[in-house]
Amino acid sequence: MIKKKVFAIILCIAIFVAAAFGVYTLAVNFGATSITLDTSKKYQTMNGFGASSAWIYQELGKLEDGEFKDLAVEMLYGDSGLALNTFRYNVGAGGVESDNYEDALRGAESFFVAEKFSGDYSVFADPANYDFTRDKATVDMFERALATGNIKQIVFFANSPHYLMTKNNKTHGENEYDNNLKEECYGAFSDYMLVIVDHLYKEIVGKYGNDIKIFISPVNEPQWKWGGEGATQEGCHYDPKVLAKFYDVFYTKLKDFNAVNSTDYVMDIFESGNYKMILSNRTNFNEYMTEFEKYDYFNDLTHISVHSYGADTSKYYRRNFANYMSEYYPQISVSMSEYCTLEWGVDPSIDMGLHCGKVIMRDLAILNATDWQHWLSIARGGYEDGLVYWLVDEDNVSSLDVTKRYYVLGQFSKYVGEGSVRIKSSYSDFMQMNGVECVAFENLDGSITLIVLNDSDKTKNIKIKGGYSHVKEIVTNADENWKISEYENDGTFSVSAKSVTTYVFTK
Repeated sequence: MIKKKVFAIILCIAIFVAAAFGVYTLAVNFGATSITLDTSKKYQTMNGFGASSAWIYQELGKLEDGEFKDLAVEMLYGDSGLALNTFRYNVGAGGVESDNYEDALRGAESFFVAEKFSGDYSVFADPANYDFTRDKATVDMFERALATGNIKQIVFFANSPHYLMTKNNKTHGENEYDNNLKEECYGAFSDYMLVIVDHLYKEIVGKYGNDIKIFISPVNEPQWKWGGEGATQEGCHYDPKVLAKFYDVFYTKLKDFNAVNSTDYVMDIFESGNYKMILSNRTNFNEYMTEFEKYDYFNDLTHISVHSYGADTSKYYRRNFANYMSEYYPQISVSMSEYCTLEWGVDPSIDMGLHCGKVIMRDLAILNATDWQHWLSIARGGYEDGLVYWLVDEDNVSSLDVTKRYYVLGQFSKYVGEGSVRIKSSYSDFMQMNGVECVAFENLDGSITLIVLNDSDKTKNIKIKGGYSHVKEIVTNADENWKISEYENDGTFSVSAKSVTTYVFTK
């Protein structure tokens, strides 16, 4: 008798679940779910979107074809392109002189004249010991980007200290996880960064406006090994205690420099290689933060930079990290300063575009990132690391190509500007099986930007609640790129399969 009752209960539960799933499936496939926009619930204020100048600019800038270089820059920073407003300038460590990397471009040229050094590290503080006609190819591309008028902030970042300051006179460690920067060179490396940044700011950036924000990031991905026989590029490992102490020296130098020179340069830390809160003797984010807290400079931090490597599209890692920052460091905002898909090949498909779209959307909606920056702005091909690919055929003819990843980023970067504030956008997919997610922003002009990602194979009918009349719709899917249409809002929207759609609402 008991067995029959148990069986009956199980059967009822199974029927109920099946019925609920059936109703949900019908709603997913045929009905209209809804998105509610709530401007009373505000989150982070956006600074913008960007990408790095690393590696290829050293070569691309040497081309005599100025129109070709302008086209590449326009595709990234121009209004007809991605309209990126953040330029990440790679300050080279001289690896082109000291290291024999398989890819010579991964050892960047340095402005410092090595012959000026005879053992006294104070020479790094004197601009007279630098030759600023060096790295002119990168500077040329930098200036072309500034000429678009869209650059609002610049991050000058270094992968390694200058090789004359390292323990092995190379731009990577002799062994894996070597703390390669000499302790007696903490001040010299700080001077090195300040001299270079100050020259580029006053001689180049200043011609395009004095309101461009300048960040200096002397350390990049300190957790990683950056050494040994497998080293393929400039890079430097820092243990938590070592890095915290270096930042103390750098910050003191920076404050003094700003005071003497009436500049307003900002320290950017710490370009963490990932933010996965997993205990490890090498990559534990918490351990670095604990060491930083021991110094006074930590009280002045307003933001911290992280990279989304390893987290990829994971909601769990983002929620875990966001909760950690909210609980322990609510005063510090988060900048997502580097990401690319770590895979060989170049996948032009919409699926790869949607993968990147999920990373962006979840970094904004869950991580509360105030910035989103891709790794390489321009790459040579063969790897999933570029927004624009510079191709050279057998006749030495250059061309530029992009994938769906480029267009998906544009769905965000072209319509979410500096000063836009993320607002609450609630999607009625309670089981999260619809393949649809969204993020929304209130812009400075009062308009609303809503970005909807549909990763399903079916068109979705969605009701959007918010009381906005006029709609500008921009769509990227398997067949279309940035297709624009404008119409009056009737409350229901059709979101095509495998797409990212941006809606700009005005009253």
